[in-house]
Amino acid sequence: MEGLVTLGLILMMSNALIGPVLDPEQTGGDSNAILRLMWLPVYAAAGALALLRAPQMFRMWFPALLLGALVLWAALSVSWSIDPGVSQRRAIAVAASTLFGLYLVARYDGRTLAELMAASFLILAVGSYAVALALPSLGVHSDVNAGAWRGLWYEKNQMGATMVYGALTCAAAAALSPGRRLLWVGALALCVGLIIMTQSKTSLLALALALGLGAGLTLMNRGPAAAVALIWLGVTLGGVVGGLYALAPDILFEALGKDASLTGRTDIWSAVMAAAEARPLQGYGFAAFWTDDSSPAKWIRHQLGWTVPTAHSGWMDLLVQLGAVGVALFTLALGAAVLAALVRHRRTGDANWAVMMLAVFTLQIFSESFILAHNSLPWVLAVAAMGRLLGPLPAPARSVARAPRSVARAGPPAAPEPDDRLDWVTPDRAPVFGRRGLSPA
Repeated sequence: MEGLVTLGLILMMSNALIGPVLDPEQTGGDSNAILRLMWLPVYAAAGALALLRAPQMFRMWFPALLLGALVLWAALSVSWSIDPGVSQRRAIAVAASTLFGLYLVARYDGRTLAELMAASFLILAVGSYAVALALPSLGVHSDVNAGAWRGLWYEKNQMGATMVYGALTCAAAAALSPGRRLLWVGALALCVGLIIMTQSKTSLLALALALGLGAGLTLMNRGPAAAVALIWLGVTLGGVVGGLYALAPDILFEALGKDASLTGRTDIWSAVMAAAEARPLQGYGFAAFWTDDSSPAKWIRHQLGWTVPTAHSGWMDLLVQLGAVGVALFTLALGAAVLAALVRHRRTGDANWAVMMLAVFTLQIFSESFILAHNSLPWVLAVAAMGRLLGPLPAPARSVARAPRSVARAGPPAAPEPDDRLDWVTPDRAPVFGRRGLSPA
């Protein structure tokens, strides 16, 4: 039952069908009473799951402290927000989303979480194919992005970002579960197919970079020669990309399917930075800047001549919402996770899932507003990745030789002498003993 509830919450956080069916104007639920009521049981379920596994949650105290400080600052911003009602509702929502992300890594080990997440993405991928093929009016764009698939989401970039996470998760599940490898490789192929159908070169690039990073970290564990070769390759590729940007940026932008303005993003960023100068430390309040009645947002929309929905940059949106203090708190949490990834990735037991999730998220927040995104699967996965890297690592399983059968039949085993080999424990910290002797079950 706990696994089914967790699966349902993951599907809800993906926002599949919610946008195109219940929130076509992308208001986030503020003007939709059905949506606002629909999310309340989700928050309650997330809290109940965390309470059910309170001992495991307490062991996540370090990532909870870093992320909790950021969420607390968002909640405090209600007092200076230009729209306190929106800030208060969104703060509750992002607190529940953050709690759920920490619960996922506190409750499930690497393999179990990868398979649970992969099953969720398989459901979403199959549903997207069904909608795009059977109901193209709903699953395929007919506007400026005509022909691009959007599946169960409001627009193609949402599906592209979600399927990138899905492909990486399915790859990790295939590596961790040999018995179901064929299933997860098939799910991986479905996710990649949907990314291609979105016609999003950025999503394909993010997928390639993250898969390359995961494979590279795995190969680096094979010895110093492989590590040196891969580091040299990474530095060379980075130099080539940097050289292209400096000497022939048009080639690089064309390969990404963008222009020099990054599809108008640079104009938005200039206007947002001008607005941020009025409130540099505290910002305008959590999730309050881009509301319909926001004066600074109206000024930006008037200057640019179209209805700008967000800054199209997680960093910029965080700056105008929570100011430099919020940016500093998030940088502290993200920086700590990146440093932990460098030294702990071999011991997480998740086939580099957390490192790949964090790499994609770090890349995406330069052009998408995913930081502290409420009711958002990318933010939930980013929190889970940071929790995996910063939280307690799984205890290594150590083998203990079984007693010979002849000894086992002779009578009850003698009390074992103290031995540091008998410290293998389950995630619940309870020793597990075999039917004969003291072998791990």
